[in-house]
Amino acid sequence: MIFGRPTNLWLGLVTAGLAFVQVLIVTLVPTADPIAVATIIGSLGGLLAVIIALVANQPPAVKEGDPFVVVTPAGQANETRTA
Repeated sequence: MIFGRPTNLWLGLVTAGLAFVQVLIVTLVPTADPIAVATIIGSLGGLLAVIIALVANQPPAVKEGDPFVVVTPAGQANETRTA
């Protein structure tokens, strides 16, 4: 998660943003080669996807002795335990 949002939302936002930029470049720049633009923007999307995956999917950092809350089904009290 990044800023409380799951990975799939960030990947969707980046993909939509890059697609918008690609359409703008091909539409507004008369000398732009659509294949070259798609190749460059596509590789940039892949790079950003890897960066998002590395940042958002970090393993939990619970060390021995750290407290954590165990959420139980409705009707039962939650518990605080230590690792």
